Amino acid sequence: MDPQATGIAPPPGYGGLVPLDRQRHRERGIDAQVARFASGLHAVYLSLPEFVAASRHLPIVFSQVDASHWQPLALTGLEPGRNLCVDGAGDWLAGVYCPAYVRRYPFCTARVREDGADRSVVCVDERGLGPSAPFLFDGRGEDTPRWRELRRFIEEFDQAVRQTDAFCARLVELALLEPFEADVLPVGAGRKRVTGMWRVAEGKLRDLPGATLSQLMRTGYLSRIHAHLMSLDLFHRLLELDVARAT
Repeated sequence: MDPQATGIAPPPGYGGLVPLDRQRHRERGIDAQVARFASGLHAVYLSLPEFVAASRHLPIVFSQVDASHWQPLALTGLEPGRNLCVDGAGDWLAGVYCPAYVRRYPFCTARVREDGADRSVVCVDERGLGPSAPFLFDGRGEDTPRWRELRRFIEEFDQAVRQTDAFCARLVELALLEPFEADVLPVGAGRKRVTGMWRVAEGKLRDLPGATLSQLMRTGYLSRIHAHLMSLDLFHRLLELDVARAT
């Protein structure tokens, strides 16, 4: 399968993608420095199940992808191209929440049309593979326990994406999102204004009918909204990471 012919576009941070193939990729494992692909990402996609854990470490904001599609992001930096959650070598810092988007690399899934039907294909950025064990597939191209573990994680990630899309659609339906900006002062630079971010408007949330609030609570959405709102106090955490990087 030619990835160019299928129109597979790589997600942010990824290089070229090819469909995962048990023969082409046999006796290949995950490179030890795999998370370094995210060293240039100042914001990382975040799925709904991660909100509570991520909200203890990083600001969670929303971004408008297009007129009908929104997505939550964990802010990992204050300037484009600079991730403050990695060390000088590009490895993720211990003690800082690492989003599933980063842990999923070098894999992703894509919908492709083949023989008149749509199907989901697991793709891989081959830059993230290496010759070290544990391998994804053995010498005969058979699944290994490591690949079965990763495949479950990829499937769980895709399910979380669908949950996240439904959550964002509900926020839009209730007209709860509003744009906002933040003034920050990175080390060694002048004051900067971070723009293009959206958040849940607390006033609009308070004004929702009781029945709607109860429905948000039953679906688990309300707790995620509160996690998002509390995380907005963590811009100072990014400034602390900026200072630590400078020193």
